Amino acid sequence: MTEPVLSPRLTRTYVQTIHATPEEIFPLLCPELEKSWLPGWSYRMIHSHSGVAERGAVFETEREGGTTVWIVVEHDPQRRVAFARWQPDGLLVHIEIALGRHHGEATTAVCISYAYTPCSQRGVEALATYTEEAWLEMMSFWERSMNAWLAARRPLAANAR
Repeated sequence: MTEPVLSPRLTRTYVQTIHATPEEIFPLLCPELEKSWLPGWSYRMIHSHSGVAERGAVFETEREGGTTVWIVVEHDPQRRVAFARWQPDGLLVHIEIALGRHHGEATTAVCISYAYTPCSQRGVEALATYTEEAWLEMMSFWERSMNAWLAARRPLAANAR
C-alpha cells in the first residue's frame, strides 16, 4: 500500500452577519450577481447551462500572477454553495458557504470556510504568506459590501410598492 502524501493545509472559517434573509442572500453568491455588490469583482463564465451559478458551472477570475479557475461543486439553494478553485500560485482552494437563518430576525449567519492546499513547493511558499489579518480583512470587506448593497436597495424596493 502506498503511503498517503499529506500536503500542509490551512483552513479558515468566518461567520458574517448579513442583514437579509437566506432567500435574498443566496442568489448573490454567484459570479454574475457578485458584480453588483462586490467592488472590483470580475469574472468570465466558461460553462453554465443557466448563465449563473449552478452545480458544475466553471468560471475564471484574474489575479496577481495569472488566471484562477473555479468550479461550483455544491449548489443547494437558500442553504449552501461550495466552490473549488485552482490558483496560479499553486494552491487548490475549497470554499464552503452555508446560510443559517437567525430566529425571528431578518438576518442570516453566513458561515464561510476556506481550505487552502498547496499542490507544489510554490504553493507551500504562497500559503506561508496568507495571514490571519489579510483573511479577516477580506471577510470583513465582503460582509460590509454585501450589507451596504442590500441596505441601499431596500428603500428602492419599499418605494416601488
